[in-house]
Amino acid sequence: MRTLQLSWKDEHKGQVSPMIYGQFIEQLGDCVHGGIYDEHSVFSDEKHIRLDVLEKVKRLAPPVIRFPGGTVMCIYHWQDAVGPVEERKHKKNLIWGGVLRPEFGTAEFVEYCRRVGAEPMLCVNMASGTPEEAGAWVEYCNGTEDTYYANLRRQHGYEEPFCVKYWCIGNECYAEPDIGVQHDVHTYIRDAKEFIKFMKLEDKSIKTVIVGCDDTPGWNKPVLDALQDFADYFSYHFYAAENDRGLYGPFYGEKLFLDRIHELGELLDSYPEEPVNYSKWYRFPPRQDKIRLLVDEWNIWEYRDDEIYGLHMTYNWRDAVWAASMLNHFIGDIHIAGCNMAQLCNIIAPIMADDQGSYEQTIFLPCEKYRHSMYGKRLTPCLEGENTLSLGSDLEMSAVSCAVVEREGKRFVSLVNRDFAQPCCIKVPASLKGICYVSADPCAVNAREEKCFTETAVQCNEGESLVLPAGAIMLLQED
Repeated sequence: MRTLQLSWKDEHKGQVSPMIYGQFIEQLGDCVHGGIYDEHSVFSDEKHIRLDVLEKVKRLAPPVIRFPGGTVMCIYHWQDAVGPVEERKHKKNLIWGGVLRPEFGTAEFVEYCRRVGAEPMLCVNMASGTPEEAGAWVEYCNGTEDTYYANLRRQHGYEEPFCVKYWCIGNECYAEPDIGVQHDVHTYIRDAKEFIKFMKLEDKSIKTVIVGCDDTPGWNKPVLDALQDFADYFSYHFYAAENDRGLYGPFYGEKLFLDRIHELGELLDSYPEEPVNYSKWYRFPPRQDKIRLLVDEWNIWEYRDDEIYGLHMTYNWRDAVWAASMLNHFIGDIHIAGCNMAQLCNIIAPIMADDQGSYEQTIFLPCEKYRHSMYGKRLTPCLEGENTLSLGSDLEMSAVSCAVVEREGKRFVSLVNRDFAQPCCIKVPASLKGICYVSADPCAVNAREEKCFTETAVQCNEGESLVLPAGAIMLLQED
């Protein structure tokens, strides 16, 4: 058994953004229709919202939810899904197959967000849409004057504006196989600037998210050079997978994520805190704060060559440990302003729903427990001792991951043992109490009526040691 000494520096590194606990839904398969929304389910209310799913979403308490895509935004025209339901347009879903259902549109999405206490985040169609169409969407959502699209919203029964704050300027536009021509970086820059102009001239207060890329050379720096004055966030999407590497497969991806986030952080730091030489003739203000990173899609996704690309994932306990480890990174990184797990229901999701009801997958646990524990002022943790885990001949990472936050004078600690073979003895610097979550089998999965893990209360006095079991998640607070 390895032994580590836990400590932390009592110097704050900023506030942990609650936006790191965001979620994402897309018009893909049964994520929305048959997931959170189902006009035929006995579990649905009069507005066709699945109440059993809604209860679980409220437990996750996402501060933000992203919609409608994802890749489907390449064909999504918002006006097809507003107004009387019987007048809305059903179109072929050219991206994911089937029909693009319009019953759950802008108003329904915003209402859903309000029911769970989340801010809506909308993604605009750059591929087959226009800057003017995007600007009209902002007016429809946020307009307060006597103008056409604001009045159209009122005609649809919504007198008060939706006040949508967050807007994504495209989605993975660098992907050449997808619909659209913005995979050419210069085209994306040109078009994104026009979209932002139309949108911010409608509402100067909105926050915009421009597209970053994980592996396309020559994308990130040119985009930021050209657009950093106009954008509040820079997006990055990350999916890990086992990829035939066995139990520790997704942790290879985690190591890659850390390297990429470090590179992106250095790039973002190269831009000034406030824009300089910004022309007043844009007629809307530049960004007001330092541009920060938005990991607006993340999860484990094992791609399969089937009709839904392996998106109906079953998650095991290993995946829950991986998700908790990722949350520790999100908490500790000063460059990350928000994250959206993809996706909320049925499609690579923490929540599964069908005709029999709904249940939680293993990755639900860290998302829920961290959301209600790990927020506040960010502290720097330290684990002294031999903490190396070999993932194979070519890669090593720390066996135990840790994050520490402070609020109301108390410290809150999250510990994750990535080592599924060896427990760890941890000496603590303060009296701590909390809960340890662990499974006897890292490959075990939740059943509909039974969880694959156990919960054990933990308490340890200052100067004493606690045992972090192999493959365990532990959440503690000062006693």
